[in-house]
Amino acid sequence: MKILFFCWEYPPEGAGIGRYIAEMSAALQSAGHEIIVVTSEADGAPAQEALPNGVLYRLFKRSQMRDPGLAERVAKLAREHRVDWIEGADHWGECVALLARTDRPPVVVKMHYNDVVKRLRYAQAHYGWQRALIDLACLRQWRSIHAERYSLAHADVLTACSQRILDEARDQGVPLCAHVAVLPNPIRPLAQWDNSPAMVPTLLFVGRLDFGKGIAHLRPLIESLVEHIPDVVLEVAGGDSYARGVGSLRSWFERDMAGLREHVRFLGPLTPEALDDAYRRAWVVVAPSIWDTFPQVLLEAMVRAKPVVTSPHGGMAEMVAGTGCPVHDPADKAFAFSVRRLLEDTGARDTLGSALQVRAHAAYAPA
Repeated sequence: MKILFFCWEYPPEGAGIGRYIAEMSAALQSAGHEIIVVTSEADGAPAQEALPNGVLYRLFKRSQMRDPGLAERVAKLAREHRVDWIEGADHWGECVALLARTDRPPVVVKMHYNDVVKRLRYAQAHYGWQRALIDLACLRQWRSIHAERYSLAHADVLTACSQRILDEARDQGVPLCAHVAVLPNPIRPLAQWDNSPAMVPTLLFVGRLDFGKGIAHLRPLIESLVEHIPDVVLEVAGGDSYARGVGSLRSWFERDMAGLREHVRFLGPLTPEALDDAYRRAWVVVAPSIWDTFPQVLLEAMVRAKPVVTSPHGGMAEMVAGTGCPVHDPADKAFAFSVRRLLEDTGARDTLGSALQVRAHAAYAPA
């Protein structure tokens, strides 16, 4: 088959959705399908690149993502390559102009994250007053919200990487298209991987610094652990982001961690090689998200046989089902207790890491 991915996010631009497209397109390529990726411009990247069996086009600026003229160019490329279907994302409603056209193949919209579903929207609020600012921003960005809602309702097929996000949308009464399916994101098994845990007890948090990823729960977690494991270290791998009414969350996090800085290492955004090294060092990976539909960090930790403690707020419980992985509200003392138990018990870490790796290979391998 011939599949065209259309999204402004694709490495090195964007974050989780771009990494998903890179994984899914590589999986389809390895299965013999032809892939066309149409994405946004990136500094230093060529406008066109050959893929193993396909092509990558960097055609537009992010600000042009819903432009009808861009939709016309995408539809033309789809005809030229004789594409069987196009996949886009719900976030920002990028496919809205494409969905309005008739001269195109079927369009599959994948639910990753959107501001239509309020549960997802409010995950970015740490303080109660931020909800009002988020709602005000959504009023200002009504075109984007409308485009997201239109995409969910008018896609030829709507897929979601977890059942949970579909349930949240339906509970809120969000109209969805007639054809809906759960399709988990893939992760490729590693050809070779050896863990080399750090000499001191080391936790790893991977993700951009934002409230939705649960960064507000990291200070109480470390405070609780230091009482029992004085040399514990938290490594934080990811870039900065900005919260409404708060500003830089790197700055907020540094202030919040005052007095605990000797237990925290800020790694910033990492290259794939440096991220591998961070995973190797980690004793336990923590994902205390307020909302995450299907976080890449869990897939990366699982395929590397790393023990994880995660949150029930999103698709994480589905991802780790049957492995014995601790899933707790990050505000609950059970979260910190599970982290501590794993740090103190090598056998428990090895058992959980192996179970998670088996699950990754069985449920999320590209085939």
